[in-house]
Amino acid sequence: MIKFSLGFFSYLFLSLTTAAYGALIYTPANLKADKANLVVVIHGCLQSPESMALGTGWNQIADKNNLLILYPQIPEGSNPIGCWNWYLPENQRADMGQLKILYDQIKSVQSLLQLKDPNIYLAGISSGATTVAGLISCFPNEFTAAGIHSAPSYGLAKNLYQGDRVLKEGPPETRPESPCKPQDFKGSVILIHGADDNTVNPKNTAQVIADFGSETKALPPKEMKEGSISYKVTDYWDSNSVKLRFVNLEGIGHSWSGFVKNLRYGSLLGPDSKNPTQVPFFNREGPSSTNLMWDFFSKAK
Repeated sequence: MIKFSLGFFSYLFLSLTTAAYGALIYTPANLKADKANLVVVIHGCLQSPESMALGTGWNQIADKNNLLILYPQIPEGSNPIGCWNWYLPENQRADMGQLKILYDQIKSVQSLLQLKDPNIYLAGISSGATTVAGLISCFPNEFTAAGIHSAPSYGLAKNLYQGDRVLKEGPPETRPESPCKPQDFKGSVILIHGADDNTVNPKNTAQVIADFGSETKALPPKEMKEGSISYKVTDYWDSNSVKLRFVNLEGIGHSWSGFVKNLRYGSLLGPDSKNPTQVPFFNREGPSSTNLMWDFFSKAK
């Protein structure tokens, strides 16, 4: 059974061959389905579709740009703190596990809502972003662009112990063999990471750049500032366009930056309101990661 309604959140339940996965979907009131594109926003540990919708502000971007937003939910009981299990070999394949289930869910939404050859963009943070890296590695021809926020790259661990080491220390010296190849993805990637991240070691950014920005030329970084937060934007060009963009946020830890920029009803829910909303792994400071991603996605070829 699938439910959705225009201009509101709706829960989506898809009966798949291996499990029943739930998701939250946002459909703008004035959606033009035949011209709409799809953004898939994947939560991290201790998060949910609802917190991602509130914290990222993707729904407000959707209203202005004729987008559908899909927020997948990891099934209850899959992980004790709600993480995607990116470090398990069965979740690093195209033919089984969490990547296959997510891919089937995305294609089902595309069919259900009768989207006609949409651009499909992926965005995630932490374990959700490593899952994004897995999706573009294992289904390289299906997605236009991806946003990887505060996360390791695809396939760097084969068990929980190795995964914990990658988070704390960075990628291993020798890249493990994996069934999918990141280099097969021909779309564009924006990588966002806080320089003060103590949960996912910023050393992991080097592996993401090596995996998805191979055969590119790095341009000189641009020095930027948003409020008290300084950040650098480095573009990696192939022969035609920006293949990868790295946004290095100084003074930001393991969090989605600038979330208040797109917060609907900010006077009621924002950090300065009478009853401020607390959202895990979102930071009011710095540039809006959502706006950075959408600006990048909208120009991706």
